[in-house]
This record gives sequence, structure tokens and C-alpha cells, in this order.
Amino acid sequence: MALLNKLFINPHNLSYDYIRRFCFLNNVRSKYLTIILIMVSFVFTFYDISVLQKTCEKDVFLIHFKTDIIFVVFSFIFTLYIFFNQVKSHRHILIHHKYVHGIISLFILTWSVFKSILLINFNDGSYYVAIISVLATGILYLFPLTVYLSQLLFTFIFAVAVSLLFNFTINKIIHDLSFIVIILFLSLVISRYLFYLQIKILNKEAEIIKYRKRTGSYIK
Repeated sequence: MALLNKLFINPHNLSYDYIRRFCFLNNVRSKYLTIILIMVSFVFTFYDISVLQKTCEKDVFLIHFKTDIIFVVFSFIFTLYIFFNQVKSHRHILIHHKYVHGIISLFILTWSVFKSILLINFNDGSYYVAIISVLATGILYLFPLTVYLSQLLFTFIFAVAVSLLFNFTINKIIHDLSFIVIILFLSLVISRYLFYLQIKILNKEAEIIKYRKRTGSYIK
């Protein structure tokens, strides 16, 4: 029970200052994440042109290529937005910052699922792209429970919808997505534990500040 209380902290119990600090950390991490997204998107696009164009049918190549071009475009948009809206302190965080971090995370989740399903359907691939992306968002971003849980639920529904769109059988959907559910749950647990650890760090910092204020008159 104690572990569950730690993992599933109610964000309404957090102070506004803590919420801004979480958002600031997301903002800093997004600065580096978006650069990585651009590099990865170019790798996928280069692979499409150099390999898939020669080994796949035209229709298959085009759907992969269009999917990866979307990845490139949005990666550039996210990068420009993050760099032009970078803040130096959590005190400068505005409400729109938290929305863009959620949008970036959700885009990564849904795009990776769609790309994985393409690889499975046309290229005998696997869900590795989706698995890496799901775990990465759980580690990199610090979202309240309701936000990240909503993203994971939407990602799962999106995966089912896309699988049906590509005419996956019900048995295949159940078999494949049961593994995805495990990964989603694992990512949720990791996310909540890192969220809890960050709260401990912030609490410790707050205690140190209070101690210094109480003893400040005695310390030169």
C-alpha cells in the first residue's frame, strides 16, 4: 500500500511551485530530446530512400516515406518552438509550456506505434520502435499521473485502431498488443517512480533552504 501511495501521487497535493519545477525540467529535457528526434527522423528518411525504395513496392515505400517526412517536419517544429521558448528558471514557466511537452510526448507515442505497425505489416518487423519510444517518454518526461496515463490509454486505443485499419486479425491484435500493454504498464511504473524520486529531491531542497534561513544569522 505504501508503494502504491508513492507511485500514484495525487498531483493536486503538489504546490504550484513544484508543478512549475516539473514543467521546467520537461522544458530542459525537451531541448535535447527534439534534437535527437531530428537526427532519428533523418535516419529513418535516409533508410527509406536508400533501402526501402529499392526493396519494397512503390505503395509501401510511399507510406513509409510520408510517415517519416511527417516525423521530420514535426521534429523541426518542436525544436524551433522549444528553443525559442526556452526559459532560464521555473519562475518564468508559463501555462502553455506544459501543453507543448504533452503534445511532443503524445506525438512520439502515436508516431512510433504507427511506424511499428507499418514495419510489421509490410516488412516483417516488430514493435521495437514503439517499445523504445514508450519507455523513453516514461523516463524523460515528468508528468502527473492523469496526464501520462491518458497518453498511454490513447496510445493503446490508437494502436488497436491502426491495427484494424491494416486488417490485422483479432487474434494477432490480442497477441501483439498484449505485449504492448505490458510495456505501457512498465513505462507507467517507471514514470511514477521517477516522479516520486523527483518530489523527494525537491522536498530535500526545500528543507535545506528553510534550514539556511533559520540559521542564516549564525553563518557567515
